[in-house]
Amino acid sequence: MNFDDAEELTDRLRKIAIDCSSKGPGYAQEGVVLREARNALGPCSLHDEQMILEAWHSLFTDGELAWGYNLDNPGSPFFHQVAYQPAATEGAN
Repeated sequence: MNFDDAEELTDRLRKIAIDCSSKGPGYAQEGVVLREARNALGPCSLHDEQMILEAWHSLFTDGELAWGYNLDNPGSPFFHQVAYQPAATEGAN
């Protein structure tokens, strides 16, 4: 499979991640999501796999996902969907 649209790939990966994380900490893990993505997206070349990794990384750098599932599983490979969005400070310069 050749991924021409990075935004579409990121969107599909986001949906897979959210679906997995809704099943609990055993599924809210990086390896589970990436294997699930490979299965859902079909045969992948090395280039395609690296695009999946880049899309996965962007979900964290864009603030959509964060590492850790709960306080018992606070870091990688566990993750969660970010719910907290700080409000913009009024009058900030």
